[in-house]
Amino acid sequence: MTIPKNGVARELRSYIGSLFIFVFIIGIIITFVQYPVLESNKEIVLMLIGSIAASIPILISAISGTRPDDVNALKADVQKRDHTIEMLIESKDNLEAMIINLQKEILTNQDNMMDKIILKAAMEFDDKHNPPCACKGKNCNCGKDA
Repeated sequence: MTIPKNGVARELRSYIGSLFIFVFIIGIIITFVQYPVLESNKEIVLMLIGSIAASIPILISAISGTRPDDVNALKADVQKRDHTIEMLIESKDNLEAMIINLQKEILTNQDNMMDKIILKAAMEFDDKHNPPCACKGKNCNCGKDA
């Protein structure tokens, strides 16, 4: 027979041990119900029964497979992941806003560049078809008004 790996053996031993102790406690309680306890030992028996009764919730949680520490650890893990998800969503929103602003700037710069290109082309066209007067308005003979 091979022993299971990855903590399965430990959980199996815990389950069987808890079940054994639970059956043992029930047996003790049945024994005390059937046979009367002497008055001199009554306090000791009551103390034993009280301590055994206090351990029953722990045994039941071990038998059912739920451990408070595991549940709390899982809750903490879920909260950490929720916090991480919230941070990632916030970062994503910030990046989207940055991309939108960058696109706006690109469009504005593109419009400005197009305006400059059109203005330069218009100025070159004017210079080519209507060259400026070389005499600069002093006794102009070129026929153009200064």
